Amino acid sequence: MRIKNILAFTGAAVLSACAFAEPSIAPAANPATGSVLVQAKAGAGHRLTAQEAQGMRGAFRLADGRTLTLSSQRNKLFVDLDGKHEELVPVGDKRFVARDSGTLVAFNQVPYADEVTVSPAD
Repeated sequence: MRIKNILAFTGAAVLSACAFAEPSIAPAANPATGSVLVQAKAGAGHRLTAQEAQGMRGAFRLADGRTLTLSSQRNKLFVDLDGKHEELVPVGDKRFVARDSGTLVAFNQVPYADEVTVSPAD
C-alpha cells in the first residue's frame, strides 16, 4: 500500500512539473484571422498592482506628434492610441503589449513613467 502512495505522489509531482515546462512547438500565428499572439515565457508573472496601474494614468506626447492616453481599471492598464482603446498586457517589468493590435509599449519606469516608446506589431 505504501508503494502505491509513493508512486501516486511521484506521478503527480512529474505531471505538475510538466505543466510549467515551455512547449516544444511554438504556436503559429494565423494572419487570416487577424489575431495577435502574445508570447511570454511561462511563469513570467508580470502583474500590476492597482496602485501601479493608477500611477500610470495620464497622457503622453509621442515623438511623431501623436498622443497616447493611459487609463486604468483595478490592476489593468488601457491605452488609447490612433482611435483604438485596448488593454495593455504586461510582458516585462516596463514593457506591455496591446491585446488586440500587438503594439509594444515600453515605459522608462512603472509607475509614474515620464517617457514612453511605441513600436508597431511585427
